[in-house]
Amino acid sequence: MRNVKKLSFRTLPLPESVATSLEDALTTATEKVDVFSDDARAMAAKLEKQVRSAAGRLNFDVERARREARKMADDLTKRVGGTVDTFVSEALHRFNVPTRRELKELTAKVDVLGRKIDGLRAARARRAPMKRGRRAA
Repeated sequence: MRNVKKLSFRTLPLPESVATSLEDALTTATEKVDVFSDDARAMAAKLEKQVRSAAGRLNFDVERARREARKMADDLTKRVGGTVDTFVSEALHRFNVPTRRELKELTAKVDVLGRKIDGLRAARARRAPMKRGRRAA
């Protein structure tokens, strides 16, 4: 109400006491409205601060819940994966089918043996005497 144009009741054809009373009442009302406006602003500022604080706490709680959910999902994935791997491995062994890990190990062993055989052939070729061919008469 600070921006409201102040009315003057003295210019109206009213008795002096009525005009004074009306001006006093208007002044009192304006002061009370200003006080209420200030209180409303203070209340709004306080409420905004509380809302921001609650939003910050909520954001923190949501982030913590997200981390916990991700950790639980990772743990569950590991447990389920381990259980499934065990069941698949057991089923493959029942049917005498090697697992991927066993195939990799076997392939590595075959590669090592192949390199050893190649090394032995090369050593044998170096040690073998050259064969002489027949001379033509």
